[in-house]
This record gives sequence, C-alpha cells and structure tokens, in this order.
Amino acid sequence: MTKSTRDTIIQKNISDIFALTPLQEGMLFHFLKEPNTDIYFEQLSLTVTGSVHIPAFRESWNEVVSANEMLRVVFRWGKTEKPAQAVLKRVDFQPIYFDLTEYEASRRLHRLDEIKIIDRRNGFDLKEIPFRVTLCKIEEDRYEIIMSHHHILFDGWSTGII
Repeated sequence: MTKSTRDTIIQKNISDIFALTPLQEGMLFHFLKEPNTDIYFEQLSLTVTGSVHIPAFRESWNEVVSANEMLRVVFRWGKTEKPAQAVLKRVDFQPIYFDLTEYEASRRLHRLDEIKIIDRRNGFDLKEIPFRVTLCKIEEDRYEIIMSHHHILFDGWSTGII
C-alpha cells in the first residue's frame, strides 16, 4: 500500500471520528517516538480442539469486527489539529492462516513459536487497523488462534468481550 493510500480514508467509509483519550495520546506519543518498539503490542494465543471450517472462521471474524467498532479504528495525526481516531463503517477483515501439518510433528510447535515472534516483530502501523488474527492448524483436530493488537485499541478487560 502506498503512503498516499494509507494516509487517505475514503470519507464515505467513515462512521465517526473521535479525539484520542489521554491514555491513547500517551501511547501514540510513545509509538511515534519509537515506532519499532513492541511495548504496546498485545498477543493472545488460544488452543482450539475440533474441526475448524476456514471460510466460517473468516466470516465469524468479520462479524466480530463488524460488531466492535474498536476493531475498525485507524489513527491520524500530523495533518490534523489534534490526533484523532476514525471508525470505519466497513472493513474486509482477513485472518491469516497457516497449515503447520505440512511440517514434521516435532517441528510444528517450533514453527508456531516462530509465527508468534514474526507477528510481534511486524508490529503495527496505526494508520492501518492495528488488529489481526492468525489461525494455525497444528493437527487435524487442533488449532491455535493468535489474536494480536496494539494496546491503543483496547485493554485486557475488553479482550473477554471480543
């Protein structure tokens, strides 16, 4: 995505615009000071047993994103008088998927750890929605869901709601 595309939000896709809370302003300050730090990077990993239908998994997460405006927020600063967060009306949310069953059983958990580390290293661009979900198939009936977000979106109390 080019810088101009990333900086521009299509106005008809904006549901609302809010000022940042003081806590969010502090997090944005730290992000701008050290954009490559993972200080506010949050990652939750959940094990799921049973069969997962990938298209239904994607659709379910799109419903979750649609129902929770905090998962449709992008941040803007610099060209605005004060930093702001824009809630988008629609987002085509695409969970990331890895099939680790192609690896030998002894290597799968190591590969899962690598995926988590890479996810953390990738960090977030707050001009894009700083939230992502990764599904890893470990065995035929065992999966790992990795939910990553920047703390500026929501705190630990809200994780249970999501």
